[in-house]
Amino acid sequence: MPSCNGAPAEAWQHTIPQLGFVSEVVLNPMLALSALHLHAHSPNDAMVGIAMQRFFGRALAHHRYALSDTSLSGSSEQLWLSAVILCHMCWLLEHQKPRPNAAYELPVQAFKLLEGVGIMFIQKNVQGYGWQGDEAFPRIVPDEELPMASRFQLLEIEKDLEGLFREFDVSTMPHAERNIYMEARDYVFYHYRAFYSGEDATTLQRFIAYMAVRCQAGYRDMLQSHDPLAMALMARMLVLLNELDNAWWANGRGEYEVVQQDVRGICQLMPETLRWTMDWPWLYDSYSVYANFLEP
Repeated sequence: MPSCNGAPAEAWQHTIPQLGFVSEVVLNPMLALSALHLHAHSPNDAMVGIAMQRFFGRALAHHRYALSDTSLSGSSEQLWLSAVILCHMCWLLEHQKPRPNAAYELPVQAFKLLEGVGIMFIQKNVQGYGWQGDEAFPRIVPDEELPMASRFQLLEIEKDLEGLFREFDVSTMPHAERNIYMEARDYVFYHYRAFYSGEDATTLQRFIAYMAVRCQAGYRDMLQSHDPLAMALMARMLVLLNELDNAWWANGRGEYEVVQQDVRGICQLMPETLRWTMDWPWLYDSYSVYANFLEP
């Protein structure tokens, strides 16, 4: 699970398991997440899949009840931890490989759940925990301190982003729309700079996976409506996960693999005349899913 320090680390290692013995609000999502992890490694085990769905259904039911029951006192921590686990569950479940002939969809529900968790965190005033939406951006180093190879790679990424904006004629768009695109572009480029600056993988994984939540709400609306430029920017961010140490909660596995699923899916959602926008992510994606996509 996500690497962290302080109260969050204590939560994953001790608090969540301990609360699981006294609260079904925490127990069911913990069991559901464990079953999902097992199912990712044993996709042909039907009983594990059934158990995962059963625990996940119970987790959602108990969580909704706890949210609506104003008589519960001192349950802020349980609700918060339950919500965090459910966010990770939803992120991976939204990336489950579609059934044959089923259309791909972006993990919009996971984004909405993450957004809701941020609101709940503020409302419940959960002490001792920090909402990752408020986490400081990763550090970057000046250009002159980067190796020549890293500077060259960043220059290529910058050229790709500039070309993308030029082709979409972003400079002539209304201010509000242009601002959303520019913020998303800057977000992508900043985290590539952080990667080449040597930022640790666990920090970058959080910022990559939650890009849609860290950007403006308008960007999430664009993704939900399958806006080509918004999707192209997200694909460029997601492929960076392949350059980091694999983390199951972010990258997924097997039927729940994230990057390959999203890059292929975004290409399918793109209008045929705009599939060139995915050339760079395909080339960057170490899984070479482009060849698989072209197979009949």
